[in-house]
Amino acid sequence: MEITQRQDEAMPGANTPSRFARWARAATLTERAEFTLKSNTTQQDRSAAARKRLDAWRQQEPFGQADWWQRRLQSSGLTEAELLTLLEGPTGAPWTTPAEVPHWVQVLEHTYAEPSHAPVPWPERTEGPDRSAFLPLVEPLVSRAVTQLTAALKPLKHAAPGLDLEPSVVVSTMLDHLPQVLAPVLGRAMVVELHAAQLEGLLSGDTPEARFQDFTRRLRQPQVALDILERYPVLARCVVLRIAEWESNCLGLMKRLTRDAPLLWQRFNAGQSPGALVEARGGFSDPHRGGQGVFILRFESGLRIVYKPRSLGAEAGLQQLLTWLNARGATPTMKGAEALDRGEYGWMEYVAPAPCASAEEVRRFYERQGAYVALMHALDGTDLHFENLIAAGEHPVLVDVETLFHPLSGTRTLRDSEHAVEAPPVSVLRSGLLPQQFWGTRKKAGVDLSGLSARAGQLTPQAYLMTTERGTDRMRFERRPVELPGSNNLPRLEGETAPVLDYRDALADGFTRMYGLLLEHREALLAEDGPLAAFAHVPMRVLFRNTAVYGALLFESYHPHALTDGLERQRFFDHLWRVVVPAPDFAALVPLETEQLERGDLPYFTARADSKDLEAGSGQRLPDFFQETGMARVRRRLEGLSPEDQTRQRWVLERSLDVLLLSSQTVARPTYPFREHTQPGLRDALLAEARRAGERLLPLAFERRDEAHWLGLDAGDGGWRLGSPGPDVFQGRAGIALALGYLGDVTQDARFTRLARATLRTQARLLAEEPASVVGLGILNGWGGILYALTHLGVLWKDDALLDEAAGYVRRLRPLVEKDTVLDVGAGAAGCLLALLVLGEHRPSDTLWATVDACGQRLLETSTPQARGAAWICEAAGNRYLAGMAHGAAGISLALLRLFARTGDTRLRDAAVAGMEYERGLYTPEERNWPDLRAGAKELAAAAEGTEHFLWAWCTGAPGIGLARLSGLPFVDDAAVREEIAIALDSTLARGFGRNHGLCHGDLGNADFLLEAAATLGDSKLQERTNAVAGGILRGISEHGYLFGLQGSTETPGMMVGLAGIAYGLARLAMPERVPSLLTVAPPRIVRGEGLGTPDGRPSSRNQELS
Repeated sequence: MEITQRQDEAMPGANTPSRFARWARAATLTERAEFTLKSNTTQQDRSAAARKRLDAWRQQEPFGQADWWQRRLQSSGLTEAELLTLLEGPTGAPWTTPAEVPHWVQVLEHTYAEPSHAPVPWPERTEGPDRSAFLPLVEPLVSRAVTQLTAALKPLKHAAPGLDLEPSVVVSTMLDHLPQVLAPVLGRAMVVELHAAQLEGLLSGDTPEARFQDFTRRLRQPQVALDILERYPVLARCVVLRIAEWESNCLGLMKRLTRDAPLLWQRFNAGQSPGALVEARGGFSDPHRGGQGVFILRFESGLRIVYKPRSLGAEAGLQQLLTWLNARGATPTMKGAEALDRGEYGWMEYVAPAPCASAEEVRRFYERQGAYVALMHALDGTDLHFENLIAAGEHPVLVDVETLFHPLSGTRTLRDSEHAVEAPPVSVLRSGLLPQQFWGTRKKAGVDLSGLSARAGQLTPQAYLMTTERGTDRMRFERRPVELPGSNNLPRLEGETAPVLDYRDALADGFTRMYGLLLEHREALLAEDGPLAAFAHVPMRVLFRNTAVYGALLFESYHPHALTDGLERQRFFDHLWRVVVPAPDFAALVPLETEQLERGDLPYFTARADSKDLEAGSGQRLPDFFQETGMARVRRRLEGLSPEDQTRQRWVLERSLDVLLLSSQTVARPTYPFREHTQPGLRDALLAEARRAGERLLPLAFERRDEAHWLGLDAGDGGWRLGSPGPDVFQGRAGIALALGYLGDVTQDARFTRLARATLRTQARLLAEEPASVVGLGILNGWGGILYALTHLGVLWKDDALLDEAAGYVRRLRPLVEKDTVLDVGAGAAGCLLALLVLGEHRPSDTLWATVDACGQRLLETSTPQARGAAWICEAAGNRYLAGMAHGAAGISLALLRLFARTGDTRLRDAAVAGMEYERGLYTPEERNWPDLRAGAKELAAAAEGTEHFLWAWCTGAPGIGLARLSGLPFVDDAAVREEIAIALDSTLARGFGRNHGLCHGDLGNADFLLEAAATLGDSKLQERTNAVAGGILRGISEHGYLFGLQGSTETPGMMVGLAGIAYGLARLAMPERVPSLLTVAPPRIVRGEGLGTPDGRPSSRNQELS
C-alpha cells in the first residue's frame, strides 16, 4: 500500500519503540495476545500494578465465581497467567517491520506528518460548541477522508441515467452527521485536556470564552494533536476507524445509488428522473455493522428516498401482506411504505408526516392502529416504538419492521427485565405499540416510548452525561436526565395532537376487526403459497438487550481512562457478562457483543425467519442457537388465535389505555349509591356472583404449558404500570391463587382449582429463579402472604408439597426480619409474624419458631413511646406513626397479642395495649373514626373536610381497627375495647359502603368486619344487617357492575383491589364456615385430612364442613 511504502520517510521517528508501544496500548485483548504472547513467556514475577488490574477484573460480576472466570478466560483463549502478562502492557515495539504496522497507525502517522491539509467543508449547522468544539483535533483525518471520497465520487458524477451527482455537494451534506459520530469519542478526554491546559497556564485570553477558543486553536497544531492522541491511543484508533467507516459507507451508498437508479426512478418516481442529488444526510439510526446507518436522499425535483443498509424483505413482505388483507376486507384499508429490497440493503419511500383533515380521519387512523396491534401480535413483532411510526394523515405507517418473526431462544431475553414491564410472552404489549412504561420501577417513573402515546418533554429515569458551560474553559460534563423530543407518530388535527384516549373505542374496534379477519383467513395465511411465505428467507433482527443499554455502554466506554488502554476498555465491556448467571446462554453472545462494541457499533443480531441459526453483525454464526424458528413461532401463534385469546388481548389493550389515563390525569375513585337490600336466597346468590367473578377472571390468565401468567395494574412512586404482578397477595400471584383455590372449593368447579395450581407453579419457578425479587415481609406485600397462601391451599387440598414449599422459604426470613423498617401487617414483620403462626400449626420447626420470636423482638425494640401509649414508625408511609390495621398500630398490636397467646411473654401484651392506647389518643369523636396519617393523606382530603383525612376501610380507619380489636378479644377484653368495637361497627354501617367492591378499601372488606363481629359477638341483629349489606352489595354489582379499588375503577385481577378479591369476598360472605377471613389472617377452616376437594379439583368423598 502507498502509505506503508512511504512510512519511513513520512514519519521521522514514528517507528521508534516508544511511540509504537504507546499506539500498541490501543490493541484489543485478542490483538494484545497475538503480538505479546508469541514473544514473551509468562513469568511468575509480575508487577503489583498488573496484579491489581487482574484483581479488579476478577472482582467484577460474575467473575467472583470461579467457573465463570474460567469461562471468560476460555472465551479469549487465555489462562490467568497469560492475562496477567498482557496486563503488564507492551514493553517494547510490537511491530518489527512496516508490513506489521496496523493500517490505522499508518493512516494516523502519515496524516499528521503532512505539513498541511485542505479545509474541511463542514455544513453550516455543524457550527457550535456542542458539535464542533473539539473537531480541530481530528480535522487532518477528516480532510484526508474528504479528499479521497471526493476523488472517488468523480467517476460516478454521470454514471447513472437521469442522475447528476456533484461530488462537492454530496460530500458536504454527508459530512453533516460525522460530528455526532465523533463527539462522544472526543468529548470527555478533551474536557480533561482543556482543564489540564488551563491549570498549566497554557491558555491565553481574558475571558472563559477566549481561553476556550485558544484551546481549540492549539488543537490545530499537529504536534499538540499528536501528543494528545498518544496519551489516548484508544481514542486515536476509534476516530481513525470512525472516519474511515464514514468514507467507505458514503462511497458505498453512492455506488449503490448509481447502480440502482433506473429501478428507483421506476419504483418511486413514476419512471421519471428526479434531477440532481442535492442532499444526502445520515445520522438517522444507530451505527451497525461497520458504522452503517440510514440516509435520506433528496433530489432536485423534491423526491426523497430513504436508504437502509440492511435487507428490506420484512418491509416488502408486510406491504404484500397488507395488500392481501385489504383484498379480503380489511376495514379501513391499510397502507404500508413502498420498499425495494436489494438483499444486503434496500430503498424505501420517504413517508412525510401530515395532519388529519377531520375527526373522522383521526378515528380511522386509530382504527388502523388497532389493526396493527392485532397484526403485530400475530407476526410476533417487537420494538415498534414511536420512532418507527409516522402519522401520515389518516394512515399510521410503520417505517421499520425489522423485528418481526422473533425466534424462541433457550433463555429469556433481557429486554423484559430491563424494561419496567415484564409482559407474558403472548401479550399484545410485546409489540411496543401500546402505551407502557420503559425503564421504570415502583420507585422511579419510566418513560413511554410506545408507538401510540410517546410524548415530548418526558425525562429519562436515568441520568446521562451532558455538557454544561460549553464554549468556555469551564466546560464540563454533568449527569442529568434527558428530555425526550417529540416525534411524528401521533395524528394531528387543527394544529393539535389528537390523543388516543379520545379515540380508545376506535382503537379497540380496529383491533377486534383485524383479529377477526386473521382468524377467518387463518388457513389461507398458513398455506404454503400464502402471504407468510414472502418472509421465510428474510433476515429478521433479534433483540436480546434494549438498544439503550448498548448505547449507554458504548458511550461510557469513551471514558478517558478507558481510552488510554484497550484492556481497560475491554474490562469495562466485560460488564456484559453479568447476565450469564440468570441467563447462561448469553455466554455465547457476550464475545460477539463485545467485538461489535469495540468497533463502535451497537451489537446487531439477525436470524432468518425460517432458520434457528443466529448471525452477528460482525459476521459470526451460531448454528441452532434458537429452539424454534421465528416462522414456526408465528405459525403457532396464528394457530392459537381464538375468540378467548381475542377477549384476553383486547383486555390488555384496554388496560394499557387505562394506565395512560391514570398516568396523565387525576381520576377519581369510584362510588355508587349504596342501599341495604334483602336478597332472597342470599347464599346461592352470593355463590353465583362469586362464580361469575371467577369466570370473568378465567380468560384473563395467560396459560402456557402447565403454568399461568397474569397481567395487572400496579402503582408505586414510579407511577402506574401494566405488567406481570409480583408474588404477593395484594395484587400478585399468591392472592390470585388463594382466591381461585377457595372459589374452586366452594363451587366444586375444577377450572378454578386447576388455574390456582397453574399460578402456584409459575410462582414456585420464579421464586426459585429470583428469590431476591421478594423484598417485603408482610401479609399483603412480601413473604408473609406467600407463606399464608401456600399454607391455606396446602391444607385445603391436602397437599404436603405446598406446605413443604412454604416451610422451605422460612430460612430466608430471619435476616430480613432483623433489618425490617416497615414493621406493619401489610409489608412488615407484623404480617410475617401472623403468617408464620398459621404455618407453624402445620409445619412447625425450630427455624420457624426462632423467626417468629425474631419478629416479636423486632416489634418490641421498635415500639416508640408517645404522649399517649406507644406506636411504630412506618418508613414506607413517610416516617409516620400510623393508626389502622394494614399499616398502623392496630394490626401490629394484633400480631403481638397472637404471639403472646403462644409464649405468655407479657412484654408482648403490654406493647400491644400501648399501641391500642396510642390509637385511642387519635380517635376523633366528630367523625367517629381514626385519621389516616399517611404522607399525602391530607392532600387527598377536600379542604372542607378539615385538616385530617378519614377512610372507612379495612386498611385504614374504623372497619380495620374494629376488626383488629375484635380479633384480639381473647387476649384483651375490657370496656374500652368493647366500646371501640361498637363505635367502629356503627361508623362502618353509617359510612363504610358505596365506594367499590374491593377488600382493601371497599365494601367487601368492610362487610368482613360485620361478618366477623356478628359471629364473634353472637349478635343476631347484626347478622341481619350483615345480610342486608351483602344484599346491597349484590344489588350494586347488578346495577353498576364490578367497581374496583383502583382510581377510575380500572379492572385488575388481583386480590385486594381486583377481581380475585371480589370473588373471594363474595364466597366468604356466602360460606364463612369454609372461606376464612384473609383480613384477620385467619388459619384454614378445614382440619387436616378433611378437605373439600382433591388436589386436581374433583369433589372429595368426604365433604364435612368444619369450622
